[in-house]
Amino acid sequence: MSLAEVVVAAPERFTGTVPVPVLEARIERVRTAMIADDVDALIVFGSPRLLGSRTKTAGYVQYLAGYSARPTPSTVLLSASGAAAVLAFGVHEHREFSRRSAWLGEIVQAGEQRLHPEAAARILAEAGIPRGARIGVIGIDELSHPAHQELTERFREYRIVAAEGLLDRLRLTRAPEEVDMLRTSARISDAMIAAAFAESARPGASGPSVMAEIEHTGRLLGADSANCWLSIGEEPPTTYFEFMELPDLITDSDRVQLGTTTAYEGYFGQCLRMGGRGRPDAKLTAYAEILLQIQDAALAAMRPGEPLHRVIDVIEDQYALHAPFTRETDPFRFQSCHGLGLTYVEPGMARDLNPLRDRSLDDSGVLIEKGMVIEVHPNFTVPGLGCIVAGDMALVTDDGAVWITESPRGIWEI
Repeated sequence: MSLAEVVVAAPERFTGTVPVPVLEARIERVRTAMIADDVDALIVFGSPRLLGSRTKTAGYVQYLAGYSARPTPSTVLLSASGAAAVLAFGVHEHREFSRRSAWLGEIVQAGEQRLHPEAAARILAEAGIPRGARIGVIGIDELSHPAHQELTERFREYRIVAAEGLLDRLRLTRAPEEVDMLRTSARISDAMIAAAFAESARPGASGPSVMAEIEHTGRLLGADSANCWLSIGEEPPTTYFEFMELPDLITDSDRVQLGTTTAYEGYFGQCLRMGGRGRPDAKLTAYAEILLQIQDAALAAMRPGEPLHRVIDVIEDQYALHAPFTRETDPFRFQSCHGLGLTYVEPGMARDLNPLRDRSLDDSGVLIEKGMVIEVHPNFTVPGLGCIVAGDMALVTDDGAVWITESPRGIWEI
């Protein structure tokens, strides 16, 4: 399709949030799960939200508090018996959490992250959590070394257990309001795609100008984070993330392809597209159709009650039929699908959507359920074309799945 054939109505800035009653009901489910797992309290350490897809711990904080700090680490405390608190870095974060998370419990200005374990130990003691209690901890892998040392020292008389799995399984079941957040992230991604190709069509456009327009559009529409990779050339070999890697001028022989990564209220979205000036050649057109065929085969596998791993298995079967390289020899191929939620790769879905998973665990794996969102981007390398890409967000419904990214699929003529 040509850009002129695509009518894109840029939405007004989005401002919705997950309602507090939904968040309160979520906390009750978490406490029920804690009691079932014999966990007396949770300590959830979160990295800064601005790390976007590079952190998974900010999503745990957002899940419990309904908000996570953008520039600094934060910590959530939750006891099974009713106490709760958020430990924020400084005065600005304290103000922000007070506006968004006071419904949960006390908001404490606790300073830098290495001070959080001491504050957590004090607050849990004041809440009546005894020495020797079983404490579930989330986020150890992303803790700074000083904070980890403090955790070890302050909680040496408690029984510490890893608790990511407790929240991972709860996060897979989504309220309708959460699905609304994911739909919004999809709409922002669509608008970013349209902005990218509109800028690409402008005489004198450059790689940096396209990237800047993409990210500007996402933030303007209300995204917490709005990033992209961008690749421009006759045979794009990979994905690029920095201005310094992009060409100063887009020519008529270049292909423009990109992937957006957005987050709205912490909920991630993504969309991948290819475009070029003029009509694409027959080879690129044929392979673009193959990408859509692979995506649609994956979509057809997303039915509630079916094993989640079947989605990646369908994609791998399609690769075997159409991809010129194997997974091991392909210069570009990367993760072809992943769950989206409060983390770019939703942790509760990661094992089952890994083509290299331990298949002996499949019988106890995750089942697909309504409200799950899966990003399907079956990208691979073709000699003479470079890397080819397509990516869309699929939402599981009562009886199947639908695409919720709505920008036109296939090759854009810009």
